[in-house]
Amino acid sequence: MYRLVYLLLAVIMLQACSKSAPEKDERLQEMRGVWITNVDSEVLFDKESIVEAVDYLADRGFNLMFPVVWNKGYTLYPRQVLVDYFGEEYRFDPLFAEQGRDPLAEFIVEAHRRGMEVMPWFEFGFASSFEEDGGHLIAMKPHWAARDSSGALLKKNGFEWMNAIHPEVQDFMLALINEVIENYDIDGIQGDDRLPAMPSEGGYSEFTASLYEQETGQQPPASSREPEFLQWKSDKLSDFGGRLYDLVKSHDENLIVSLSPSVYDWSKREYLQDSPEWIRRNQVDILHPQAYRYEIERYLTTVDDVARYSGYLAMDDGSYYVDRSNVFVSPGVLIKSGPRYNNPEYVLEALRYHRELGLHGEIFFFYEGLHHANEYLADSLYTHFYHEPAVLPYRSNPDWRFEAFILDAGTTSADIPQSGNYQVFVEIPFDEVYDGAVGVNLQVNETHRELTHSQLALVGGWNHIGQTAFVSGDSVRLDSASGAPEQRIMLLINRKKSSQ
Repeated sequence: MYRLVYLLLAVIMLQACSKSAPEKDERLQEMRGVWITNVDSEVLFDKESIVEAVDYLADRGFNLMFPVVWNKGYTLYPRQVLVDYFGEEYRFDPLFAEQGRDPLAEFIVEAHRRGMEVMPWFEFGFASSFEEDGGHLIAMKPHWAARDSSGALLKKNGFEWMNAIHPEVQDFMLALINEVIENYDIDGIQGDDRLPAMPSEGGYSEFTASLYEQETGQQPPASSREPEFLQWKSDKLSDFGGRLYDLVKSHDENLIVSLSPSVYDWSKREYLQDSPEWIRRNQVDILHPQAYRYEIERYLTTVDDVARYSGYLAMDDGSYYVDRSNVFVSPGVLIKSGPRYNNPEYVLEALRYHRELGLHGEIFFFYEGLHHANEYLADSLYTHFYHEPAVLPYRSNPDWRFEAFILDAGTTSADIPQSGNYQVFVEIPFDEVYDGAVGVNLQVNETHRELTHSQLALVGGWNHIGQTAFVSGDSVRLDSASGAPEQRIMLLINRKKSSQ
């Protein structure tokens, strides 16, 4: 009798557990990303080009974008940090300042419109300039310069470098990153082979030499790659990486720290980038090591190294170099460099190998290698790999970003899937500039809601006019958009201003 009772109770408990357990998300999980540059690419130079690029990628299955925001001592967005450090004339990249545009803001809106994530890419990192003898950063802050063993400004492959170990330089870089996080609705930040990094030939500035002697009791050795000295410098860069990670997460645990170092262990010997140590310290969320090779055999061998040093493949002795549990890896794939391309045959073989190894996708350098000049590579990717939509594997909420709702007056409605603050945009044709007030009348369930925009010039494309809160399950209909020529609006969730 008692056994029967216990059996019935066990069955009831199992049924209850099965009802309460969340359903497993069966959707494909992959990172399908691309870098967007302002060199050898026209994407960022006008708003229409941004729209075209975003739609081109979204229609071919991409879900992750890395637009450049820091290059040659300038930001590609108009903000205050460079003014505070260097003066008003350095507020913004001169080209975009002349245009009166904020390409980062425009890019974020368009990518989020299509449900893709955006991680601003601080491309130059701790490099101050390229073949400009340090540029305006070192000219105005000479004590920021990194120095080689001869005392000369540290240079490597045409780039001149700031001292990545100097606290003022580190604070400056963190201020740039903090500024973007505070002012834009982004999904994470992206570093690369210059962040965190510094050529290993450095470490001989007066500040760094003094710090090394203070901490070790020794003067810097003549050889910049002497093992103890190299490790000390590398650890300083890893320490900075920890500061960067803590800064990002202090704003929002959902913001991602994405890093794209050179391939280990060359990266450590040449640029002090110890990516396995970053994994051990839990200070990186996703890694995209730059496995840039032109011969597919060399690429596959390089990806083996990527997998071993990030814990996806065992070492020769059967051990694992790191515990991979806290990091997602998708190799950086070179598809264009100057006039040279890696063609679809090469890339498709690379993608097959990524999936064989259990890696989480790939990131392409860079956008211009996906078009007609490279046999329409993006179309081949869609046909063979990207035709099934994919969510991003590092998200506990795989619908963190979802496509915006486009509402035409009186004809369409939206059922809000997630509670939060939503930005409201009106559409202006690209060949028009509208100067006047705009009023938007919404029907939310059984109530009416009005938003107005003062008389400011609205340019072609989507123009932000305000924001409003919705609750999951709200039914929203556009009654009218007075003053908006297209009588059309967009509702786009703002994660930065929504409850997490």
